Amino acid sequence: MAKSKNHTGHNQIYKNHRNGIKKTRRPRKMSMAGMNCRFVRNQAFAKRGMQKLTTEQKAEQLAAQKEAQKKVDEKRKAERQG
Repeated sequence: MAKSKNHTGHNQIYKNHRNGIKKTRRPRKMSMAGMNCRFVRNQAFAKRGMQKLTTEQKAEQLAAQKEAQKKVDEKRKAERQG
């Protein structure tokens, strides 16, 4: 008995392109699956806390955050050099 054909891709490209090959939609929010659950929980509480702050308090907090970031950057720079 003759061997039969196992597979062919004939016409598949044509069928795929009939409606166009579309890019997948990007999610609006990043998935939290697989993230550290303690971090995710704390982040949610921090976001709620930020809503209660006044504009002056937000400005103060932002200044403190920038100051802390400078310290961290200086520390990293010192570690790289030393």
